[in-house]
Amino acid sequence: MRFNNIDIIFETSRELTETIREESAHIIDMYFRLVKYFDNDHCRKLNIFCSDRVRHPCITSTHNGYVSLLIPFYSGKFLSLSENEKSLFYLNIIHASVRYIGREWGWNLQYFDFIRHTIISGNFKNQWVHGKPSRCPGLNKSAALRITQTITEAVILLVITENKSVTGKIPVATTAPTFRHYRQYLGDVRWLNGSYLEIVDKGGQIIFASALL
Repeated sequence: MRFNNIDIIFETSRELTETIREESAHIIDMYFRLVKYFDNDHCRKLNIFCSDRVRHPCITSTHNGYVSLLIPFYSGKFLSLSENEKSLFYLNIIHASVRYIGREWGWNLQYFDFIRHTIISGNFKNQWVHGKPSRCPGLNKSAALRITQTITEAVILLVITENKSVTGKIPVATTAPTFRHYRQYLGDVRWLNGSYLEIVDKGGQIIFASALL
């Protein structure tokens, strides 16, 4: 099975769970963009339950590849952290949890250590390109959607390239950092001519249009 999903839940507060899910989205998305997937015999999704009543991590259930892990969590300290400190905090929760279950099942932990280092060295920014660049017919131009996801927001830009050099960046949207908010802008880029393009969804509806300035 493929390990390709993580959810972080605060054991006794739905409100704090929603805060944690939103603020950790950029780390989880970046984590699995780097992992792609991890083929193994035990885990497809890891549910991390944060608890202020335990002192040591423990696996509470494993069922059909859905693993639940209880970990210590001190919400009073967490709430006062800066954005970068929170990003590192979430990354460390994920990393410690993966290392814990990985030791149980003999995973290559150096692989996950490298991913942690890569996320930190990228200053916790999950930056990626959606789909393949769209080439402009008859011209050496292309356009692609680039998403930059942080703890507070996701910024979507149309990046225009000509002769392998970036010639323009068109703002498409700025949303909350979770996928359910920014996914509505992740359509296909379509050129109408050398100076006008659109983003269309799967149903062919135009969700964004712009002329090049």
